[in-house]
Amino acid sequence: MIRSTLLATAFLSVAPPAAAQSTFERLEAVAVTINGMMFDTMVAQTPALEGNMPSAEWSDGLRAAYTCMYDGFVAEVGEPAMEAMVASMEAQLDTITPEEVMNGSADIDNPEGLSDAQAAEIVADCGMMEAFMTHMSSTGALQILMQDG
Repeated sequence: MIRSTLLATAFLSVAPPAAAQSTFERLEAVAVTINGMMFDTMVAQTPALEGNMPSAEWSDGLRAAYTCMYDGFVAEVGEPAMEAMVASMEAQLDTITPEEVMNGSADIDNPEGLSDAQAAEIVADCGMMEAFMTHMSSTGALQILMQDG
């Protein structure tokens, strides 16, 4: 489920060492990187998106949704499980391809102890999809995709 959540989200950003960042800040860096991969692939697939994609950086709406999701996940499984999930995601950034991000085959799992159903409920309750759609609409990208698709 995290896979689709993160897809609901700058091409390789340079992050400070993990020890200098909170787990949430590290999650943001990973999500921004994955969003950048996804956005670049979307432009390659739909040239009309060129110049119309939002920043891969989080908007206020995305930050609020991710904060809600993070807090919900931590409430269910604890900070250590979230740290392990983020560490796994960081390690995958060296090998993950934009195609894997786009087609959903990237091996990004929920934190240990959180089922897909629990994750889906938290993501929905936090308005993640709505926040992502608003982010994509802010530059006209969603409208272009709807016309093109």
